[in-house]
Amino acid sequence: MNLLRILCISASNNFRPGVKETYSYQICKTVLDEADKHVTEIEGEIIELKNLTLSPCRDCMKCLDSRRCVTDDTFNQIYEKIIACDILFIVSPHYAPVPAKLCMLLEKMEEITFYRWEKDTSYQSEVYGIKTAVISHGGGSGNEFAQADGISQTDYKKVVNDPIANALDTIQLKLIPYDDEWNTGIVVKPETAEQGFDKKIGQYVRQVLSIEYGDYR
Repeated sequence: MNLLRILCISASNNFRPGVKETYSYQICKTVLDEADKHVTEIEGEIIELKNLTLSPCRDCMKCLDSRRCVTDDTFNQIYEKIIACDILFIVSPHYAPVPAKLCMLLEKMEEITFYRWEKDTSYQSEVYGIKTAVISHGGGSGNEFAQADGISQTDYKKVVNDPIANALDTIQLKLIPYDDEWNTGIVVKPETAEQGFDKKIGQYVRQVLSIEYGDYR
């Protein structure tokens, strides 16, 4: 079996005092730990967007030829890592609705692809077909059904997973669904590592691996 390169993007921008590891980062670690149980050779990396400085797209169209951003070397470095990976996991909390740095990353990838596709609809992006999984979480109840004092998982899906999925479609990444209902990834409850992560994380990771390798065990 060849080396499997898994890249996890932690989109949280939480710098609150006392927060050593954001929930997004902890989920990324869980993803890599689960993958390591089932794949012999794995190269895993976590990118924490909170520690990086990104700039928004200016729509200058200079990426049309270079397929890189002429004003943002940090974005280019992340983009190269995405191009090189076999599987991409995007872990995002619910901000209003998606963290700003993740929006910056997605919009630049989208523009790089769209401008070239607009000139040639047969164009395949540099990240074409890379298997991608989306895991979102939030500070509400995270229950399957809405409660008086909380937000349902379906609500989070609509405002976090679905918009990310729309961007991924334009970028030509291959989003792996969890099932027919959760076709844009999963939403997990706001628990800590000590409380025990949602079992869906492990199930989703195993599902993505099985798509990559078939019977990988």
